[in-house]
Amino acid sequence: MTRTVLCVDSTARVSSVATAIEADDSLTALEATSVADAVEQLETEPVVCVVTAYDLSDGTGLDIVDAIRQASPQTPCVLFTDVSPGDIETASFEELIVEYLNRDLPDADDRLSFIVNDIIDHSAQVGFLAPDDEDQRLETLAQYDIDTLPIEESFDRLTDLIADHFGAAVAFIGLIEEDEENFLACTGADWDSLTREDTMCTHSMLQEDVMVVEDIADDKRFNKNEQLENLGIVSYAGANMTAPNGQVIGQVCVLDHEPRDYSASEQDTLGQYAETAMEILELRQSLRDERVSEDEVAETDAHPETKSAAETELEAEQ
Repeated sequence: MTRTVLCVDSTARVSSVATAIEADDSLTALEATSVADAVEQLETEPVVCVVTAYDLSDGTGLDIVDAIRQASPQTPCVLFTDVSPGDIETASFEELIVEYLNRDLPDADDRLSFIVNDIIDHSAQVGFLAPDDEDQRLETLAQYDIDTLPIEESFDRLTDLIADHFGAAVAFIGLIEEDEENFLACTGADWDSLTREDTMCTHSMLQEDVMVVEDIADDKRFNKNEQLENLGIVSYAGANMTAPNGQVIGQVCVLDHEPRDYSASEQDTLGQYAETAMEILELRQSLRDERVSEDEVAETDAHPETKSAAETELEAEQ
């Protein structure tokens, strides 16, 4: 499978950059000669890396970096330029994987394809989108003692119902943890977990509404994901499981092995199923907390010596 790289440079130099990229058989090049042209291609083409000059006819390479941040922040970028790093505002690279290569180096063209492949591999291994308040989200998730909650049968019934309602090949309920998504129930497939890099829910959880991908072959975020291809995933719809404090801790999703869309009514129904899953989780957690509290009270009554001085004093006053 070849990797598509967008090369952005002046009309006089862009072809030489594309030639350097395609010297590697695993890479194929698209050409753009302006910021506007590059932005348009980023929105429509399945690009896995961008190689851009600094000085462009309608802006700079920083404008390309900003476009990547807005459109596809997981896409790595190589700044291929003769402009000194000291003259570049590197703060613009925050939260992006950006490599700098001085094109005046004697072997710059030979090194370019190697750096592009390396930066793509690096971004695939460590790069995934996360909400700005990821720490607070993980703290919220940790409050649910999933391993001790009797939710398996309820969630199995729920995913059976969801798969049947939508006529979907697969329906699952998954919690999105720090590095992976763990499936609490999955109808239509025998899946336990997916890494955050591979799961589509990493993107879906960042949307307030249901995320629908009618055909991953047409979506540059996912059409190079070999894991999704191996699982036979072609279409996807995912709705957030949102805790009472507003943090998204998981997803309720339906998948198919062929392209399909979901109407506004169907998306609303999927959102209701996600709310139901969250309500089940909340109920089970509340019952567990109450039972633990009752056990602690019973233990204290059985062993008065464990009572605190304040509790003993309070009982004496009563």
